Amino acid sequence: MKMKNIPTLIVVAILITSVLITESCTTDDPTTDSPIIVTEDTPVTDYDGNTYKTVKIGDQIWMAENLRSKHYSDGTSINYINYNNDTTNVYIYGRLYTQSAAIRGTSGSNTNPSNIQGVAPEGWHIPSKAEWNQLIDYLGGINVAGGSMKESGTIHWVSPNTGTNESLFTALPAGLYNFDNTFVWRGNHCVFATSTTQIAVMLQNSVSKVVVGSSHPLDGVSVRCVKD
Repeated sequence: MKMKNIPTLIVVAILITSVLITESCTTDDPTTDSPIIVTEDTPVTDYDGNTYKTVKIGDQIWMAENLRSKHYSDGTSINYINYNNDTTNVYIYGRLYTQSAAIRGTSGSNTNPSNIQGVAPEGWHIPSKAEWNQLIDYLGGINVAGGSMKESGTIHWVSPNTGTNESLFTALPAGLYNFDNTFVWRGNHCVFATSTTQIAVMLQNSVSKVVVGSSHPLDGVSVRCVKD
């Protein structure tokens, strides 16, 4: 395989302790002195009529499903991607979006909150790296938070899956659209967009670590939105 065909984050899948992890400002060790408090919140509906479960995790309210939107909140079409160009499992795994599409061509943000609506419904926004780090820290740090975030079992994740879904975030292995027009990782990875330039968040089936690292701007990844 030519190197140019390797997804930008694939080195992390091979070496999960890669230097990419150092880009995260999250806590390395679990936080044991504070309980994790999560509650289901009010569902949200996008422009296309898709309704999403939501969950309050600490002080943040997150979508508990991957975005499926085909239009921005003003009705403008989104340049989205369906995994393998197939709509069969869109309801389960959602659609994939480049970062440019996700943040609607803005220059990006790492503030908390990001203040970038992008593909999010009204009243919601695309989370920045700082907002993802807040979630990861609340769930115990990069070494363990992925387990709390992933759906448990092997209905969607391949074995072994370290997910417990303690957070009710229900991360699913939607895979990745690689910028060279290939699709990879369905079943064993999920990659989430951030509003921070060329930064994405990745979870893998067999480990509980979270990787917050570099991504190619033309890769298609999943989107989770945060309430304003």
